[in-house]
Amino acid sequence: MDKKVMRIKDQDSIRDIIAACKLTPSEELESEEVEFKEYRDIQALHNDKDLAEEASALANLRGGIIIIGIKDSSNVIQKNWLSQLVGFEKGDAIEIEQRLKGKLKPSLELCAEYLDFEDKFYLIIHIPHRRDSLITTSSGKVCIRDGRSSRPMEPDEVRQAVNNLQNYDWSADLLDLNAIDSLDPIALDEAYEDYCSRKKYTVESQPDKAAFLEAIGATSNGTLTKAGLLFLGESNLIKKWLGAYEYRFSCKTRAGKLLLNEVWEECIWKSIRLSKQYFSVCNMTQEIFFKSKVYKVPILDDLAFHEAFINSIVHRDYSIDGMISVDFDLTKMTITNPGNFYGGVTSENIVLHQPRHRNKALAKLMMQFQLVDRAGMGVKRMGLGSLIYGREFPKFGESFNCVEVSMQAESVLPGIFVLVQDNPDNYGLIDLILVNSLYRKGVISVGEAQKRIRHLSTNPWKSLKESVERIEQIEFCGSKEGVYVRVNPKWNDFFDIRKIFSVTTTSTKHVKLYDYLMEFKEASNDDITTLLEHKTSTHTSKFLRDAKYVYRVGRSRNSRWLIKKDGAEK
Repeated sequence: MDKKVMRIKDQDSIRDIIAACKLTPSEELESEEVEFKEYRDIQALHNDKDLAEEASALANLRGGIIIIGIKDSSNVIQKNWLSQLVGFEKGDAIEIEQRLKGKLKPSLELCAEYLDFEDKFYLIIHIPHRRDSLITTSSGKVCIRDGRSSRPMEPDEVRQAVNNLQNYDWSADLLDLNAIDSLDPIALDEAYEDYCSRKKYTVESQPDKAAFLEAIGATSNGTLTKAGLLFLGESNLIKKWLGAYEYRFSCKTRAGKLLLNEVWEECIWKSIRLSKQYFSVCNMTQEIFFKSKVYKVPILDDLAFHEAFINSIVHRDYSIDGMISVDFDLTKMTITNPGNFYGGVTSENIVLHQPRHRNKALAKLMMQFQLVDRAGMGVKRMGLGSLIYGREFPKFGESFNCVEVSMQAESVLPGIFVLVQDNPDNYGLIDLILVNSLYRKGVISVGEAQKRIRHLSTNPWKSLKESVERIEQIEFCGSKEGVYVRVNPKWNDFFDIRKIFSVTTTSTKHVKLYDYLMEFKEASNDDITTLLEHKTSTHTSKFLRDAKYVYRVGRSRNSRWLIKKDGAEK
């Protein structure tokens, strides 16, 4: 079978099951993981609604196989069990699996294949366990395997099953394999030496390899976990026991000329090494000039790439087919991993949302090994690794049942790069977004500034104020048109400002009014007169009539002033 979908049972095991039907009633050989079916022909199979229900039932328990070509033992005469082996006509296995997939929701990467046993063909349908969702038939029926038969789930069972899905961690499952013998010896040696070196163990104090595996979470009480096999396992055993998980690194020029296109199946340790190797080959340096000095800058930050690639490994959905793919065209890199966002995370809230791991044991292993420094920092470090060069914040999205992150490459704002290189610890994500937004342009409205940092803060105005107060290169200013963030005039040359933004003598008052209204939401004429230190309310009334970013509700002494939603962007 060439498919990148693992078998639920290997062919030798399936032959043993079929062979047992020659001597035993088929009903006695069925189990929670094995179902037998008999159909007159392929058309009868396509027309049978029960087949989708059997698939739903197996997927919702632990997964299993449906063997087609075995007669029900209740139809056997005089215990002639050999007659149960009727076989099934040979057809297009791909069409069969696609038509069955169409009767199930959501997508299930089941697989159909034919097996030849004693001159008869049997159709084997491998049904994986979908770990992040219940599988229903297209008519909405949710089934479960109950002993040797399948049945619809009760409402209470459905509720409980949904709750269990949220707590299930596929990567923590234990495997009946010898831990040391199942691991890639080169990967194990390299990872062990790296771990001992970082922990600064002496030869006398360093743990043995079994203790090392336990310490990082590759084993649990000496038993290998799926996370451990993924991390350091032999590639053939990963494929046999877990599935075929591929990686691809593709690099091409802007003109489309292919420079590199590598595809591989290896454990995570080796895959990280390979990806960094290919990245180093493609990640050329460029020279930028600033203030008569020459700086060498990579076209993409290596830390940003590392975090993005590790992120794809930790968060990918290992229950579905697909590959982690890196596409690099020297101006942009896109990294794609199978599966959708998990645990309430979306492309809009990914920076602010608390980390959610569908593969908790794998994520913990990566943190124990210090490949991941701290949960929740990966996206922020990707952002910093882009913004420090004046590049855009990475873009996240979902497409075709995959999550992808795109990072701008090559483009550099020289002043931003030099500014940050001199003081790397002075600038956070919001600070960098602001200074990048002001480069060459010189000014943006506070409304636009808040839009740009909204995905990074639960209180954009407060965060904006904190950044402006902290960064000496920028300041608030205002006019009757609105309130703005601009480059401090002393830094205009450094920021390559092409057009000077002038302010009036009332600039400070506009900033003060805007800040007050953002905090208290509304204000009366008397409140504003006191705030702005006007001598008379008449002066205040004229100031407010001219201000285009506020509006009034009510009349006379009951009137109140509020900020227009789009007023600061005019």
